[in-house]
Amino acid sequence: MTLGYDNPPVVARLAAELGCPGVPVEVADLCTLKDRRIAALDRAGLAVPRFAVATTVDAALAGLERVGLPAVVKPSDRTGSLGVAKLDARERAREPVERALALSPTGRVVVEEYLSGTEHTVAGFAVDGLLHVTGFADREYGEKERFFPHFFEGGDTLPSVLDAAQRADVVGTVQRGVDALGLTTAVVNTDILRTPDGRVYLLEITCRLTGARIATEVMPLATGVDPLPNAVRLALGRPLVPEELRPTRDRAVVQRYLPADGGTVDSVGDLDALARTPGVHDVFWGLDLAPGTVLPAYRGGDEVLAGTITSGPDVATAEALAARVLSRLPLRLTGPSGAPTTPYEPPH
Repeated sequence: MTLGYDNPPVVARLAAELGCPGVPVEVADLCTLKDRRIAALDRAGLAVPRFAVATTVDAALAGLERVGLPAVVKPSDRTGSLGVAKLDARERAREPVERALALSPTGRVVVEEYLSGTEHTVAGFAVDGLLHVTGFADREYGEKERFFPHFFEGGDTLPSVLDAAQRADVVGTVQRGVDALGLTTAVVNTDILRTPDGRVYLLEITCRLTGARIATEVMPLATGVDPLPNAVRLALGRPLVPEELRPTRDRAVVQRYLPADGGTVDSVGDLDALARTPGVHDVFWGLDLAPGTVLPAYRGGDEVLAGTITSGPDVATAEALAARVLSRLPLRLTGPSGAPTTPYEPPH
């Protein structure tokens, strides 16, 4: 089984070689390689961004002419937002396209139409082709373009701001994606964008557990649904236990990240005191930090400095607590000029 990273093709090939239950190799490839996936969803009639696939910079720039501006370039076979960048002008597009191509092991990129709206994660299981949802979270993009051309995802939020009818519409779209990709029996993780006029776009659908602690901690903390036992059963070819898929609570839970953005670590302390704060499930460093560590400039999800998971009676309370925790990290930085600085304080 696979958690978080885009290695279902490896797991599928091992399962096939060893005669174990698993997702068919061709389905695992289809769910993992962005160029194949978006083409399959498009053929099935699902709403997807306008897109072009390219193996050279010139072909990507030609595709950009068809897709239009603004757009997004993505390596076909990377996860964690690695190499993903916004393209807002043709004359500035070459460098991010070159970087995306260099980061792609297969040398392929997807250029997609840039869409605006709310973004969501839907997690669950497909059994005999039927989707069983285990979690529905909103993705926090309030500071999405702070590090342009790179995107910053601030975390995840439960419960969703969408109402029951809107969530049902999103889940219906995910079910159509499950059908389109042949996910008969599999773990399902998706990224959804819903435009202000109510159109639902399936940006990503994969046959793995949602990573970044979302499926294994954030969603269970909010709903009481732990997907891991059923994921193990699925990997063993055993039936799911439906009772474990039913929510047992409805708690407001958020995960929030602090991005790294350069500087040198002057001092770093222990997080235990912050972790004992009521309402804090965890607070953690996203990078290995020690005095003298030079922090990278933010380019994607790998450059998270720290994060926290908090809960409360409502989302606003949980968010406020997360902001306080991240503003009180025991960390001192020195900027490029040699002057002391402090980490970016998240919005309240």
